[in-house]
Amino acid sequence: MARRQKQPAIILDRDGVLIDRPLLTWRKSQMKLSKGIAGEIKFFNEKKVPVIVITNQSVVARGLISEKGVVNLHELLNKRLKKSGAHVDKFYFCPHHPSANLKRYRVICQCRKPKIGLFKKAAKELNLNLRKSVTIGDMTQDILAGKRAKTTTILIESGRGGRDYKFNTKPDYKVKNVIKALRLARRLIKR
Repeated sequence: MARRQKQPAIILDRDGVLIDRPLLTWRKSQMKLSKGIAGEIKFFNEKKVPVIVITNQSVVARGLISEKGVVNLHELLNKRLKKSGAHVDKFYFCPHHPSANLKRYRVICQCRKPKIGLFKKAAKELNLNLRKSVTIGDMTQDILAGKRAKTTTILIESGRGGRDYKFNTKPDYKVKNVIKALRLARRLIKR
C-alpha cells in the first residue's frame, strides 16, 4: 500500500492571531475571531490544506480554566467559523508553565512554544510536511518554534507584533495583520 504524500499546513497561534485578543484569554466573551479570518481560512479548507492552531495556554496552569474548558472554547471558535463555511482542522495546546500556580502543570515540557513538541505531534497525526508549511504568529516564541520546526514563518504586526522580546529571532516575513499573512501564505504554499 502506497504511503500518502505529506502535505503542507497553515499553523496559526490562537491569541492575537486567530482571535483578536493578544492577552490571556479564558472566557467565551473574549473569543472574538480576528476580522475577516473566516474567509481566509475557508480558502485553505477548500484547497484541502489543513489549518491548525498551536497555542500555549498558561491560563490552565494559572488555574483560570481547565483543559476541558480550553477544548470547549476551541469548539466554540469552530462553531463560529462554520457559520462562514470555514473550520480549523485541529487545535493543539500546551497547558503547562514553568512557574504555574497549579503544581501538576509546573513542568518544563516539550509542548510549550518555542519548543516544537506540538508541531511534531501535528506532523505525525496529520501527515504534514513541516518544511512546506507556514507558521503565523504575533510573538517571538511563535516565530522561534516555527523556525525550529523548519516551517516558513510570518510575524504579524497586530496582536503583540513580536514586542514580547522574549527570543532573539527573525521571521521569514513580517506583515501588518493576519489577513495579509494568510494571503501571503497562499503564495508560499503553492511553491
